[in-house]
Amino acid sequence: MKAIRFMEPEVIEYSGVATPEPKDNEVLAQIAYAGFCATDIELLTGDMIHIKNGFTKYPIIPGHEWSGTIVAVGRDVRDLKVGDRITANYTHFCNSCYFCRTGQENFCEHPEAHFDGMAEYVCWHMSQVYKIPDNVSLLHASQTEPLSIALNACKTVSVHFGSRVLVSGAGPIGLYATQLARKAGASLIVVSDIVEAKHAVSLKCGADACVNPMEPDWQEKAMALTGGLGFDAVIECSGASSAAQAMPDLMTKNGHCVMFAMYKPDFELKINPYRTLYEQSKHIHGMYTSADSFPATVAMLSSIDFDDIIEGVFPPEQCQEAFDKALSGKYIKLVFRFSDDV
Repeated sequence: MKAIRFMEPEVIEYSGVATPEPKDNEVLAQIAYAGFCATDIELLTGDMIHIKNGFTKYPIIPGHEWSGTIVAVGRDVRDLKVGDRITANYTHFCNSCYFCRTGQENFCEHPEAHFDGMAEYVCWHMSQVYKIPDNVSLLHASQTEPLSIALNACKTVSVHFGSRVLVSGAGPIGLYATQLARKAGASLIVVSDIVEAKHAVSLKCGADACVNPMEPDWQEKAMALTGGLGFDAVIECSGASSAAQAMPDLMTKNGHCVMFAMYKPDFELKINPYRTLYEQSKHIHGMYTSADSFPATVAMLSSIDFDDIIEGVFPPEQCQEAFDKALSGKYIKLVFRFSDDV
C-alpha cells in the first residue's frame, strides 16, 4: 500500500510501505478520508514536543482523524464486520490500570496511540472502532475526533440553557464547539480569532459576535456584550499563550474556563488566587483528550455543519501542496481523500 510519510522535518512523500495485517482483535480498514490536525503540522515541522524529546522518531505516518470501511477482521472481533463504515479513537487503552478501571481511560498508564491514518489501510483494535450512522458521509465522519474534543470541552465548562459562552480560537474545534454550544441552549456566543476571514464562518456556525484579539480593546468589547458580567463558559482552544492569559479576566464570578490546547511547555498562567479563586470563585479546568465522548459524538455527527469548516479535499499524491496550504494558517480544515465515499 501507499502512505503519506514524514521522512524528516519538512520532508514529505507519498510512497509504498507494507500493508498491515489484522491481529485477532483488530480490524483492517480501508481509509476513505483523513483530516489534518495541528499535531500533524508540528510533526512535519519537528516542533512537536514528542519529536524534540525523542519519544517519536522519523519516518512517521501521520494522521489520527479518519474514516473508512472495514475490509478484514481478526477472528476474535465482535460486533464488527467487513463492509462496516467506521471511524475510530486513536488511542487503545489497556483497560487494566487504575485510571482505566475508574472510568478515566484518557489517563491510561499503558496507552497505545496510533497516528498512522494518512494511509490506504490501517489496523486498529476493535475497541477503538465506532460504526458511522447510515445518514453520515465518510467525509463528515472523518471529523469525529476533533468534534469529540469540542463536545468534551462544552461538557467540561457546563454549557447550558442561557449560558454566555466565549470561544477563543476559530479553528475546527472552536467552530464545532460554537455549534454545540448553540445546540446546548447558549444565549450568547462570542468567538475570538485573529483571522478576520474566520469571523464570517463563526457567524455561520452560530456565533452572535466576533472579536479580534489583536485589537487593543478586544476584551472590553467582549465584556460589553455580556453587560459587564463576563462569560459563564470560556473555551480556550487557540493555543496562544496571550489568549490563555486573558481568559480568567473574561469569566464571570463562579464561571468556568477550559484550556486544552498544546501550549508552549514553558508558558505559565499568571493569576491572583485570592481574587480569582477565592473572591470570585472562578473555575479553571484542564482537559486531556476525549475518551468517553466518542459515543455521544458519533450520535451528533448528522446534526453538525461540516461543509463550512472543511475547506479543501486533496488526493494523497498532492500531499506537499496540501501541507503547504495547511502551514499557511489560512485554512480551517483540510482533508485527504484516499478512496471513494461508499
